[in-house]
Amino acid sequence: MRSTWAALLLTLLPVVAAAQGRPKVVAVKSSALAPYASVIAGFRAEANAEVQELLLDESPSAAGRFFKRLAKQKPALVLAIGPLAANAARRSLGEDIPVLFVMVPYFEKYSLEAPNVTGIALTSDYTPELGALKAAAPKAKRVGILHDPRFSARQVQAAQEAATAVGLTIVPLEMDAQAKVEKVLGGAAGKVDALLMVADKTVANTAVVQALIAFATAQQIPLVALTPSQVKEGATLSLAPSPTSVGQQAGRLANRIIHEKVDPGALAVAQPEGMDLAINLTVARKLGPSCDVAMELLRYAAARDFPVKVYE
Repeated sequence: MRSTWAALLLTLLPVVAAAQGRPKVVAVKSSALAPYASVIAGFRAEANAEVQELLLDESPSAAGRFFKRLAKQKPALVLAIGPLAANAARRSLGEDIPVLFVMVPYFEKYSLEAPNVTGIALTSDYTPELGALKAAAPKAKRVGILHDPRFSARQVQAAQEAATAVGLTIVPLEMDAQAKVEKVLGGAAGKVDALLMVADKTVANTAVVQALIAFATAQQIPLVALTPSQVKEGATLSLAPSPTSVGQQAGRLANRIIHEKVDPGALAVAQPEGMDLAINLTVARKLGPSCDVAMELLRYAAARDFPVKVYE
């Protein structure tokens, strides 16, 4: 039923766009996730285009056929939301149709580089996270990063560059198996003043996250997590891209590609501009009575227009 509906919409797209007299953008969602809907809402607010929304909840082969049909309609741009849509669009659309991808974790591993493709990353260059950390713990100097070098060496290097710029030092904590987490963290006791999580295949699982939270609690040091849910579980804070802000940023980028004729293949994948800050007040209070951690983090967020979620 969904494929039939998508096919029907494809036949109507040129008619709708012509009636509106505006460039046609097709926003294709990999699935019906709520954050994807927020992305499209933000995109519509900024993009100077007629936006058509389609749901692509299909197998990779069916997705490829879908995009080949879509290519015949010659949209001005395809907004590919999620990994399935981004991969299928990159493989199946011709080079004359620009593709803008969003909401693709670990986008580097998907080989999305192409002359007609650019996008917005889901991870930052760690400058905002380290700035928030300095606001929460101004005396911290040594920031530990638990990671598997096979998967996140480049991320640790980026964090080192960002840390140097703000007077911090990254302490790499290497592990190549989940079973080694207790040993690695035990060896870091007293050698780090804070912890920063990175998106890493070995580290990003429930057991390791719980070990990081337990270690940070025992050492009374701040833990900068990846998601608000981890903050709710006991991390100190997180900075995560706001789906609505990602959509707005994508809309502005689409305007450059469509109206200013900027070549998307010449554009580097952009860092996310809008971030949501999450704070765990209970954890923040335990970092020390002499430092009003929550207030400093709120000031940091207010200066950058970051929405704030608070947990206790």
